[in-house]
Amino acid sequence: MSYQVLALKYRPQTFDEVVGQAHVTATLSNAIQSGRVAHAILFTGPRGTGKTTIARILAKAMNCRKGPAPVPCNGCKLCTDIIDGHCPDVFEIDGASNNSVDQIRDLRENVIYMPSSAAYKIYIIDEVHMLSTAAFNALLKTLEEPPDHVMFIFATTEVHKIPATILSRCQRHDLGRVSLPDIAGHLDRLSRQEGFCLETRSLDLIARQADGSIRDSLSLLDRILSSSDSGEIDHASVLESLGVIDAQIMTDLSLAVFENNGGAVIDLIGRINDSGMDLKKFYSDLIVHYRNLNVLKLCGEKTPAVNLSDAEKNHLFQLVSKHPAPQISAILQTLLDGESVVRYSSHTQTAIEMVLLKLIRLGSGEQIDRIIDKLDCLAGRISSGNAPLETIIPEAQKKRTQPVYPAPDQPSSQAPAPLVRQPVPEAVHEKKTGPEPVSPLPRQSNKPVENNWQGFLKRIETQTPFMFALIKKGRVFENETGKVRVELDNCTSFDQNRIQAKKKELEEDCRTFLNKELVIQINSRTDAPTRNIKKKNEIKAKQAAFNHPFVVEAVKLFDGEIIN
Repeated sequence: MSYQVLALKYRPQTFDEVVGQAHVTATLSNAIQSGRVAHAILFTGPRGTGKTTIARILAKAMNCRKGPAPVPCNGCKLCTDIIDGHCPDVFEIDGASNNSVDQIRDLRENVIYMPSSAAYKIYIIDEVHMLSTAAFNALLKTLEEPPDHVMFIFATTEVHKIPATILSRCQRHDLGRVSLPDIAGHLDRLSRQEGFCLETRSLDLIARQADGSIRDSLSLLDRILSSSDSGEIDHASVLESLGVIDAQIMTDLSLAVFENNGGAVIDLIGRINDSGMDLKKFYSDLIVHYRNLNVLKLCGEKTPAVNLSDAEKNHLFQLVSKHPAPQISAILQTLLDGESVVRYSSHTQTAIEMVLLKLIRLGSGEQIDRIIDKLDCLAGRISSGNAPLETIIPEAQKKRTQPVYPAPDQPSSQAPAPLVRQPVPEAVHEKKTGPEPVSPLPRQSNKPVENNWQGFLKRIETQTPFMFALIKKGRVFENETGKVRVELDNCTSFDQNRIQAKKKELEEDCRTFLNKELVIQINSRTDAPTRNIKKKNEIKAKQAAFNHPFVVEAVKLFDGEIIN
């Protein structure tokens, strides 16, 4: 074949031509110039970043007739033989197909012979991590103390698979992903040399699809140049050749999500599906898009953590500047949670539509802020004891927190009821078991209150409803000695504490209302099984917790439901 692909045609022949790996090439150039080149060198990094290319340049620099020199002449016979792959003293070995211990033994036996024409006998082993454990062990001694005329150069994409005993005997150089501006600039120069002109956004798109790999970017550029017969290649042709969607569609989709426009979301997904693009690949790109939005929102438009051009960063930063960071983070998390659903769904379009509509239902991050404000208000009320709720919630919330029954008019001299006397919503009562509680609100009645025990119960029902609920369940004994004895069975420690707290007040009320002394006697029924008593106590404690004023206020405030 007469045609040579761009990756081979424009392969760098000197350290200066290598793109994006200045930290490695500068170190090797200085080492050659000062005579401090290691006998075993390891290059590691992602695919297509220049590991094998740098190894070949290093072999030329060490064996050049004018060297060793940092810049090989590329004109002498040794340099041209290495470029063409014909040099008898430079061996390029594929670690994947030459990974047995027998082949490494043959290599170990041949290293003792002097090079035929070059200054050094150099072994370049690509994908060295594919060697077997026995092969690595066979190489250890030779790698540690090779003859003076031998160099080993290893290249790998998976350095973690190489034994530590091998790593400790090599000088390691890590190659990183090439940045987007470097790849785009390199593609621009090569396309102009080929007689083609591409737009800047097209070059940025190719560089972004290459994911930091020079070789991948040249392969994509080769495909694009082959699809056109003219020097000018528009952006639409590049999108069609690469099989990707325009970045503007991602922006439009983000706007539709932020504006809660479900119809626009469905329409955009339909357009993407009709274009023939793989929807699962689109969903993956969507996750990357929202990841970029999240990083730009948190780190600013100058952050290097986003692999985009400066113009694209500025455009996306303007898009997210009006939206809170929690909202964008919640959207990204929802997309990640839905990835498995989209990947394994037989109805990919429907699955993606449902995930995106769920993003709309997330709503604005202001809802989260509103909930936090309500929690702060409730916490403030708990700390203050009896701060009125109406002063800290919106007007619309007031209507929802009104009592179930209207409160009667109270004299102006009467102090407002304490917080513990707030009514319990009917929804809470419905979930309780046991005796039906009595409403703590006073009732309107035109009948006079009689000075007997029932009249006394009605009196304390208005003043202390929780004591009314306890005493009503007791057995009452009245005698002529001026005493009223109330026997209560199996009271919990919580109820006993409440009785002790209100005992003096009840005795004074009974003395004033009935002119009798009130005696409250708490009996402990020892004949009942301990398990039943414990169960009853747990039920009472649960009821008391459900009736706690702060629990009731929290249910009202958030329109919630008590589960447990």
